[in-house]
Amino acid sequence: MKNKFIRTLSPITAVVIGVLDIAVAVFAVLSVTFFKTAGGARPYIFFALEIFAIIVAILVTKEVLLGGIVFRDDELEFNMIDEDNVFLYDDIAKVEIYKDNSASLTKNFNDRHALITIETKDGNTHPLDAGLIDVKKVKSIKNELENHIDKNIIELRIINKLNLLDKDSNKD
Repeated sequence: MKNKFIRTLSPITAVVIGVLDIAVAVFAVLSVTFFKTAGGARPYIFFALEIFAIIVAILVTKEVLLGGIVFRDDELEFNMIDEDNVFLYDDIAKVEIYKDNSASLTKNFNDRHALITIETKDGNTHPLDAGLIDVKKVKSIKNELENHIDKNIIELRIINKLNLLDKDSNKD
């Protein structure tokens, strides 16, 4: 079976990274212009800083574009985190996928991140942040997980509306 890769790039992150990359490119043009017209040490300092900014922009863009989940024959790997990122399908006891889409003016971007919690058979729980992905991407992750593990151990919770007036939601 071929490895399947699901990229966890959110539209917001793509726009922000694109704007930052455009800004670095514009400042590169400005630094070359400044380097040609101005004298002294300042153009060299500005040019050196711009080279550093280009290197950082390339590395950040590469890291953002490569973030995702790789589904292999016997394991899955979250390549957007550093440790505890490879899970054998046979070791997974439970998976919870949570996504909050409810309208709110008080929630931060962190509250909008999709969270995937994997509980292994040895009792360890691994919360994994999938970022600001949309519901379609969350469902595709769930569907791919169902191809590898029992669908009864996968719980998908998507909150689409704010339940301030619902009595049952305040019992937690």
